[in-house]
Amino acid sequence: MSGVTDSTEFRQQLVPLWATNANDYINLLAWSPSGRLLACASADGEVALYSGDDGRLLWRHSAHELGTTALAWSPDGQKLASGGQDDSIVIWEPVTGEPSAYWKAGPGWVEKLAWSSGGMLASIAGKQLKLWDDRGLLKQAFEPVESTLTGLEWMVDGSIVTSCYGQVSHWQPGKAEPIRNYSWKGSLLSLAASPDGAWITAGSQEGIVLLWAKSVEKSCQMSGYNSKVRHLCWSHDGQLFATGAGEEMLIWDCSGEGPEGTEPDYLPVHLGTITALSFSPVSKWLASGAEDGILFLYDAGTRQELAILADDEAVSALCWHPEGEYLTAGYADGTVKLLRLTGHD
Repeated sequence: MSGVTDSTEFRQQLVPLWATNANDYINLLAWSPSGRLLACASADGEVALYSGDDGRLLWRHSAHELGTTALAWSPDGQKLASGGQDDSIVIWEPVTGEPSAYWKAGPGWVEKLAWSSGGMLASIAGKQLKLWDDRGLLKQAFEPVESTLTGLEWMVDGSIVTSCYGQVSHWQPGKAEPIRNYSWKGSLLSLAASPDGAWITAGSQEGIVLLWAKSVEKSCQMSGYNSKVRHLCWSHDGQLFATGAGEEMLIWDCSGEGPEGTEPDYLPVHLGTITALSFSPVSKWLASGAEDGILFLYDAGTRQELAILADDEAVSALCWHPEGEYLTAGYADGTVKLLRLTGHD
């Protein structure tokens, strides 16, 4: 496997354009579709909104008891949804910071939220997938699965995939039961669909990555990870697939028949557990953050190490600006930084 060497000299650096503090561990960061507003969810249950220009706090509210676990913008940027360990979903008005809708989604805390391109909000809480409108009106409750749901993704064709112990389920709005199940005898912790919908991928507690090719009904798996595979992400063009498990970060090439039988790029950068992994929305730049306080930026297209930023606090969340020029990092002490890649003066 090829990888980063100790002798790598970084000719560029990640420079903070602004920094602020949300007072507690940063669980999630989410840019509005316009890139003008940054939403932040923290472990104390707060939801906050910042100006993307200068990091100025616009509003902050206690939203969820025990912690905020899900955050998602509507496609038009007019609504911000949050979910928490209190089993509730809140719809926020970005301008005023006031909630326009509140309802219980449980039983079970809200694990994930995701908006469809048409403005339908999907949630997973406990063992059930549900669809809502932006007023909190329940549009559909799908049949519960046998174990707690862990992953949620809208597919490009308007269908939905979810993960849980034992299977990935493929759902079609309007139908109560899955149109297809992809079985796995183990616990699935992470889920990601390729942007073109060609691949559905899941990471397991047993250190195995599963891939299903949707069109040709082909499946493959990559084993040998030393830890649980908690982080998966795809490049914007669906050609590259990155995985994070413990301290291991691997990049697989899916541009051909799939990654099975190929050798991944191995990036031995982190000395602590990887906590965040994210491809740029417009390029093959891959950002990773870990408990060791290191934020690493890599160009997976050219296989070049771009920059590294070390901090005393663990990196807890990463989020790319929609234009792909800026990277936002959240830390365990509540710090939020807007970063830009630049060359040395």
